[in-house]
Amino acid sequence: MKNFSKIFSLIFLSFGLQAPLFAQHPTPIDMLYQPLEDFFRFSGAGGGNLYGLFKSSGAASGVLSMDGNFNLKEKVVKAKRKINTLAVGFKLHPFVNTLIASGDSMLNAALVDERRFAFQDNDFRIQFGGRFTRLSEKEKSPNIGIKSFVQGFLDIIIVPYQIQNSVAGNKGFTTLSMNAGGKFGFMTKFMGGIFGATLNPQLDMLFIMDSPGSTSLEEVTQLNLTNLQNLTTKTARGYVAGGLKIEIPLNDFLLSFDIRRYFKMGSGAELEGLTSNTLFSIGGVAMGSIFKNRNKKGGKMKDK
Repeated sequence: MKNFSKIFSLIFLSFGLQAPLFAQHPTPIDMLYQPLEDFFRFSGAGGGNLYGLFKSSGAASGVLSMDGNFNLKEKVVKAKRKINTLAVGFKLHPFVNTLIASGDSMLNAALVDERRFAFQDNDFRIQFGGRFTRLSEKEKSPNIGIKSFVQGFLDIIIVPYQIQNSVAGNKGFTTLSMNAGGKFGFMTKFMGGIFGATLNPQLDMLFIMDSPGSTSLEEVTQLNLTNLQNLTTKTARGYVAGGLKIEIPLNDFLLSFDIRRYFKMGSGAELEGLTSNTLFSIGGVAMGSIFKNRNKKGGKMKDK
């Protein structure tokens, strides 16, 4: 099963070299499956078009991730063990390309796809958050059968965007996203590996932060650049979305289906590409542990 998942991951990521690949980077499934034994990991994930890494059109993924598990409470009810844990995580994406090109004032701008703002967990520079999980498993045979879990999560995501060759002297802007929701799922051992599925309803809030008087957002989302400094109505800087995500983990590989609908908050014009349609994302990510610290039979074991 492990070899199969690695081969499948390589095929999926190879396809991603030819086309944009949206992929979220979750907490490793082993930490969710055995939270009392697997309590710290330093992980990495990669993929993308390295040829265009330093171009405005380029894309690459090189995520570094640290995740920790804290045991809060255990109890046994009717031969079922209930385990409450708090997981915290920090992710850094140093190679993500967030440079946006601007067009000449006499030409159409090289417009950014507003859907890029919708799924900030694909485009992040920094991400940190927490997850409270209640796992249910058999008391006497915890590694046999199906484990179910309920989880509440909160993630904060930061993405700095810079504008290349601005026609109005704009430097760029930073987006701040807060994603909160729940996960309802199961996991089980299958052919020597871990397989599962989760259903994740969530609420997403997006704030676009720039300096007073800046028209950075308008420059990269509007065709007409000739009157940027004389706009009567600027684009709104706050948005909220309801969404639903399905995740299918298979060892170190995760396939995700994400749907979100955004609405404007506060004053300002609509950001049409973001708020005019229901948006979808389908993708996958393969992660590998660089370092992990585990408890095994009451002792500690360190692996590299």
